[in-house]
Amino acid sequence: MNSFTLTLLDSRGAECFDTVTQFIGADADGSFGILAGHVYSVALLRYGLARFCDQAGMWHYLAVPGGVLRFAGNQLTVTTVRYFLGDDRDAICERLAADMAQADSEVHTARASLSEIERSLVRRLAELSNRGSTGI
Repeated sequence: MNSFTLTLLDSRGAECFDTVTQFIGADADGSFGILAGHVYSVALLRYGLARFCDQAGMWHYLAVPGGVLRFAGNQLTVTTVRYFLGDDRDAICERLAADMAQADSEVHTARASLSEIERSLVRRLAELSNRGSTGI
């Protein structure tokens, strides 16, 4: 059976699989599949699960918070901020959900800190402005 190369890229590095026979992913329009020899393609993967099959017939699952897929010259590249890879689809979905919840929590905390800094700066500017208008 014909195969192609899959390269996964994220903020931690890269991982390569040389004998992929099928890839199934999803974008905003729905699910799609890629086989060896597919035409040039670019897609924006949506949050969720993709999967690919190797020449031994083993399916591997890939959970992503979104990403960019590019297929050209029998080379499939998936670029994302973070991905989780494994053979147990439920486990990697849980890892993705936990990671996204942690990221949301960190963003919320950062926004709260920035809001407090902004309030402090506005208070300080008001104090300085009042000093200047009273001539002190």
